[in-house]
Amino acid sequence: MRVLEAACVAAAGADALPALLSPGAVAVARGRIVGVDTCENLRTRFPAAERLSLGDAILLPGFVNAHQHGRGLSQIQLGYPDDALEPWIARRRGRGAPDAYALTRLAAAQMVANGVTTTLHANYSYATGDYERELRVAIRAYDEAGMRATICVGYADQGGLVYPQADEDAFRHTLPPAAQALLNSARPAYLPLAATLVLMARLLEDYGGHPRLTFAYGPAGPQWVSDAAWRALAQDAARRGIGLHFHLLESPAQAQAARTLYPDGVLAHLEALGVFAAQASAAHFAQATPADIKAAARLGLTIVANPGSNMRLYNGPPAIAAWRAAGLAVAVGTDNCAVDDTEDYLRELRIGALLARGTEASGTRSEAVRMLAMGTTAGAQAAFQTGTGRIAPGLKADLVALDLARIRGAYLDADADLLDAVMARGCGADVALTMVDGEVIYRQGEATEAFGASATARAARSAGPGTSEASEAIATALRRHYADRPS
Repeated sequence: MRVLEAACVAAAGADALPALLSPGAVAVARGRIVGVDTCENLRTRFPAAERLSLGDAILLPGFVNAHQHGRGLSQIQLGYPDDALEPWIARRRGRGAPDAYALTRLAAAQMVANGVTTTLHANYSYATGDYERELRVAIRAYDEAGMRATICVGYADQGGLVYPQADEDAFRHTLPPAAQALLNSARPAYLPLAATLVLMARLLEDYGGHPRLTFAYGPAGPQWVSDAAWRALAQDAARRGIGLHFHLLESPAQAQAARTLYPDGVLAHLEALGVFAAQASAAHFAQATPADIKAAARLGLTIVANPGSNMRLYNGPPAIAAWRAAGLAVAVGTDNCAVDDTEDYLRELRIGALLARGTEASGTRSEAVRMLAMGTTAGAQAAFQTGTGRIAPGLKADLVALDLARIRGAYLDADADLLDAVMARGCGADVALTMVDGEVIYRQGEATEAFGASATARAARSAGPGTSEASEAIATALRRHYADRPS
């Protein structure tokens, strides 16, 4: 039993709005919140409990990074800068596979240092030819970090080079021999469909009952997955009661492909395949049309915005204000491509909240409340997590404490709403403590970069000579290919 005492606690109040207790305290036992009250009342109620005084800090629900890939080193650090999405992906072909465990362990350490208690690990593969091993070492990394994680078992069976898939043969013939040789040498990124279903069964058996690990399917996205695979994955997800998380309408090229492949609308197509018989969430949606937004709202699809990634990779800012107006639940993920090239979740969340404002000012504190909800309750929904995202008795003890010294700054008016100040001024450097299941997994000042030593040592390109030039040729050809297509 432990009681955390702070200058302020953002407890769950009426109508899910935070009720600020100043000062306040939270009692935790066996991984759950067992009391939220004044410090005096909880001291009286739990006289033998260990007391942890956080001083001038605010306790918030732990943040949920609802879409990222376990990449602890950014593209800038790895030597391939921002570009349009499809050429950017192609330029990675000239790089060797880094240590998946080390990169994921570094990403996890960065997230917990920024107050993230829960994450969704979206589909990702380094194409080593051993996807199961890549996935299992990533799972180990999250588990060792003490995070709560939803692990997506990835799948893709088409469109790996260009989409629609029918364009691939013609596209390959435009490439120089070295580029064609690089493509021919590629190993499979994911398992075949039947093996993917078997892998999910094994993982659920191996980790069944784990207190912090949850599993979902991660079909890469509509243009990357065949109809037959969508049906099979959705049926298995619905049968097992697990979620489906996928990329959706991320780039202009994907929007072009969707108009060709799904003339009646991509979401209507997925609905006809039975995809929404299971829980579902989708990332990006930056190229959604008003009709797509209306369809997503009708289906109750939770959207994960990735504002930094979308703008950095030339996909445009996500239309979060329009999504909100349509009634969509919106969460936020960093995509390991945040606006400032770090895992500072609060800063990324703030970009999302500003994009959500639109042009109608409310004149109330609702903006700060909505911003907090995007990073907590909506994130938990997108990651298929229950019992987390708020501070209330009976819920999981997933908490973050922010030091208020820098947030208050030289002066903070007595009439200022503290939650407004936290949401407007807080950043990762203010995180004093991160707790998951009642266990402290980070304290302010602890180093995270030590986990990157192995990742750094293996990050240098390991493919043969000329592969960078070959991958650059593919990227250039992709730029030309998509530019030449009718919009």
